[in-house]
Amino acid sequence: MADMSHLFAEKIVLVEDAAKKYFSSPEISSQSIKRLYESINYSLLSPGKRFRPVLSLLVAEALEIDLKQVIPFGLSLEFIHTYSLIHDDLPCMDDDNERRGRPTNHIQYGEAIALLAGDSLLTEAFLNLSRSYSSRPEIACQLVECLGRASGVEGMIAGQMMDIDDSQDFSKDQMELLHKLKTGALITAASEGAAICGQVSDVMKKNMTRFGECLGLAFQLADDIDDYDEKNPEPTNMVNLLGLSKTSKYLQELTQESIEIVGSFGEKGRALREIAQFNQDRVNQFFNEG
Repeated sequence: MADMSHLFAEKIVLVEDAAKKYFSSPEISSQSIKRLYESINYSLLSPGKRFRPVLSLLVAEALEIDLKQVIPFGLSLEFIHTYSLIHDDLPCMDDDNERRGRPTNHIQYGEAIALLAGDSLLTEAFLNLSRSYSSRPEIACQLVECLGRASGVEGMIAGQMMDIDDSQDFSKDQMELLHKLKTGALITAASEGAAICGQVSDVMKKNMTRFGECLGLAFQLADDIDDYDEKNPEPTNMVNLLGLSKTSKYLQELTQESIEIVGSFGEKGRALREIAQFNQDRVNQFFNEG
């Protein structure tokens, strides 16, 4: 996913400050547990875009929701995203030795500790929701459902399973499903979850959920166009099925729908429109440079 973190630096600071406080050094004498915390923070606090929690905060801002109500949910999103990266890098999955210019977690701490660090982030994501929204139990239940659906076998995990299944021949519908699940599910949850925090109307919640769906798929299509290599095609790249022209047209349609959904927000929705347009702009640059 391309970088636009310079546009939302203040929101990134809010997320990172919350993350630093959450996994501060435990008041225990066990060196082994402290080692686990080091492993967690190694990945959680590594330089990153924090796109998913930042998106939640931007949606909250557009809907005039107090950001303090949304930060805990955004933090849980980042926990889930980080755990997925730790596990994806393991030898049994993608077997990557480097991420964001640093050794991956299992290279730095060993496979066993990396596995436990990922497990910890997954479980803490839901513990954090239950504690942070304990005074609003109905909201807590909705957020747990939203994040569980996005991160489990109805979302990200299902997408990862499709991605590692070498026996599968992808149709357009199947590849779109892969992208919606593996990449798009957490992005959709980021937008939907913010709406849940603000207890907006069902119509507005549905609109923001659709905004997240369009945005998530658009990001993946833009990545597919950027990453496309005719000489070494990836089987899960949409360009392989549709070609550059049709993939770009599909991206344009998703971008337009995203912008229309938040068009009524006026100046409050400017940042969301910029994010949606960003995908189209980077593809336009790709074609101009090509």
